[in-house]
Amino acid sequence: MRKDYTPISDADRTVDETSFVERYWTETWNNSDHLPDVSALTRREEYRIMRPFLAQLPKGSRILDGGCGLGEWTVFFARQGFDIVGLDLSGEIVEKLKIRFPACQFVRGDIRQTGFEAKSFAAYFSWGTFEHFESGLGECLVEAHRLLRPGGRLFISVPFNNWRHILRDARRLECWDHDFDARDGYRQTHRFYQWRLTRPELQRELELHGFQTERITPIHKLTGAGRWLQWDFRVFRPNTRAYFAARRAFAFLMPAAYISHMILAVAKRR
Repeated sequence: MRKDYTPISDADRTVDETSFVERYWTETWNNSDHLPDVSALTRREEYRIMRPFLAQLPKGSRILDGGCGLGEWTVFFARQGFDIVGLDLSGEIVEKLKIRFPACQFVRGDIRQTGFEAKSFAAYFSWGTFEHFESGLGECLVEAHRLLRPGGRLFISVPFNNWRHILRDARRLECWDHDFDARDGYRQTHRFYQWRLTRPELQRELELHGFQTERITPIHKLTGAGRWLQWDFRVFRPNTRAYFAARRAFAFLMPAAYISHMILAVAKRR
């Protein structure tokens, strides 16, 4: 497991982790110009992987969307007849979602201590959330295990410590961390942002916390190719035709283990 850090303002230096994570994602979602397209989720890799497992559940089964963000997945599964709850740490975003989607259930809460009853969910999914606490994935997985019924499925995605990252991290820090200067150090204060995991590391975390791992799959090759071009390769100017063409080509040609941005795990509660 490897740590990633993000530059912060002086105001965030002494803020506790929970408040920092809540404020970071509240600002991220408020500043996003992305309007969720619920109909497009059927084409997402996450849904294609989840679908065979969810098809085994009766309509009306209770599902948790942990770290629901802009709420598109909660809305999507509610329209499919599931009893789904969207949970997010950002109270401000949750209140906006309640107004925008009054027919759906949105709750403000911490995925490490949700307050829901034990064994009250048939399935639980969380995209890019478990990795944002510096103590590791453990507290999130303990709570997920508590919430799921025996045999219930957990679907999570986390950043992939792929071969691009592994080879990059083996180089001198100043060669790849553009915030670092070999003479002067870091120009700005940083704090922990997320963990990156390999596939065996994610499997170990799941198995140690009472889950039987059924599948771990690299996903989001296109995103990974774009990040490689922008951060490491630095030949094509972002958001140009040449950049988009190169991104598609590299995503097609490069192995998933080298370039994929995330890994998605399917696990069963023992």
